[in-house]
Parts: sequence; structure tokens; C-alpha cells
Amino acid sequence: MNTGGAPPEPMQQMRYGPVAMDLSRPLTDGHVTVRAAEDADAAAFLDYKRRPECQAYVSRTVDTLEQSSTFIDRCRTEPDALLCAVVVDGHVVGDIGGRRYRPESLGPEPDVHDFYLGYSISPDHWNRGLAGAAVALVVPALHEAGIRRVVAKTFAENAASLRVLTRNGFRLEGTERQAVLGRDGRWLDDCTLAHLAEPAPR
Repeated sequence: MNTGGAPPEPMQQMRYGPVAMDLSRPLTDGHVTVRAAEDADAAAFLDYKRRPECQAYVSRTVDTLEQSSTFIDRCRTEPDALLCAVVVDGHVVGDIGGRRYRPESLGPEPDVHDFYLGYSISPDHWNRGLAGAAVALVVPALHEAGIRRVVAKTFAENAASLRVLTRNGFRLEGTERQAVLGRDGRWLDDCTLAHLAEPAPR
């Protein structure tokens, strides 16, 4: 989803370094910018990640500045991890990233990678199309960098996240019924969606 303004930066910006994934320079649609996370983002990340609205559907919460700093440092140094800040008007309003991995195989190890995608936006900025814009920037960049399949998981009751993904071309592949125990003691249906790279022209 393009929110208008300047055209997106060229998408060949995703880099696979010897240690971790990275963005060599920011991606932008003229309104929303996605850039590599920095140590200085820890306070901004904590501001929304510790809020109940952002913790409702995540397995690992961030509740202190130390945890936020550790989260950023781990993603910046772990192999195959990617963490980016979502920035609007110079302010960090969310994050997007995930981890690349080798797909399963019945034979030789595939010479390709898939990617688990996740994102979070500050509740103060919900319903403004920012998550959709960030996904629209990052997913094509992942495919341009060689990612074959981008996978995202969300709970069936998280209708907003389902809309973000399906509007960006993700297809619902299946729903595991009552698969995850929620924080309130209810069993949640867990949805898997995926976005495949366009097949190479023949």
C-alpha cells in the first residue's frame, strides 16, 4: 500500500552481511520510512512495546529499557535477523523485521531462504495505514534480496493485522484452531499467511 508522496526507493537495498541481515539505506514511500534499527531507538520502542495493546498477541514482551536495548542488540547481531524502525515525520512509531530461514526439504538443502515477518505500531498511530505501508516497503525488498517466501502469523481475532497482510498480497494458507493459549486463558486460532516472490520470467 503506497500512502502517496515520493516514489519508493529502489528495492535492491536489503543486504545479507556475514553476521546479520541489514538495510544498506532506508526505504520510503515519501511519508513512511523504514530504516535499520539503532541503539538510540530503545526508548522509542519501549514506549509502545510495554503497552497492553502491543503485548496482547506477542509471546515475548518488552517491559524495561534494558530489555528494549537487548532486543535491538540481539536482532542486530544474530545471524539472519532483521530489525527496522518505522519512522514518520522523524519519529519512530513502530518496528518491522523478522528472521530468514532455510525452507524444509526432502533432499539437498535448498539454496534459497524464506522469511518470518513481524511488525508492531504504536497504538497512538493505529488506523493510519502505517503498518500496511511498512509491509509494502519491506516485502518487495525481501523478494528483491532473494527471499522466496515471506510468512506471517497472526491470530484470527486480530482482524487489523489480517487486513494489513491480505491487502499487501498475502494469502491465508491455513488456520490452526485453538492452537495458542492467550494471556487471558482463552485458546486462540492461529493463522498462517504467506507472500511468494513473483516467478522469474521464462
